[in-house]
Amino acid sequence: MKPVSLVDTNLLEKALDAASLRQQVISNNIANVNTQGYDAQRVVFESHLKEVMALEKDGESLDNVASTCVDAEFRLNSSGGYSADTLKPTVESQCGPLDINQEMSNLAKNQIMYNALAGKISGIYGTMKYIIDNSGR
Repeated sequence: MKPVSLVDTNLLEKALDAASLRQQVISNNIANVNTQGYDAQRVVFESHLKEVMALEKDGESLDNVASTCVDAEFRLNSSGGYSADTLKPTVESQCGPLDINQEMSNLAKNQIMYNALAGKISGIYGTMKYIIDNSGR
């Protein structure tokens, strides 16, 4: 089993932030379902994360991430890895009509994802606490 690093927990926390932002955006879309001329929005985060992780998995140097990614926010830290500040969710306008059933489905899916991420982070920190509490015995 691979040990969890601080970078991994930072990525989980960023994913949790993205899920929280997505909850707000979806709620806003639902609230404005009958508003004439309203442009629905969506949160983009996972595609950014997948791109960075794919580069790392393929063994490609992460020094090239800033030049190959669309967003300028993918800046690398001095150690050659990515920091918690490099991955940020973005809010984009969604083209086309707003479907209330799809938005409600997205809301439920996002809630499940948020709970899973929160549980994973809680488990990691719970394990760390257990190790620290019992290391002197």
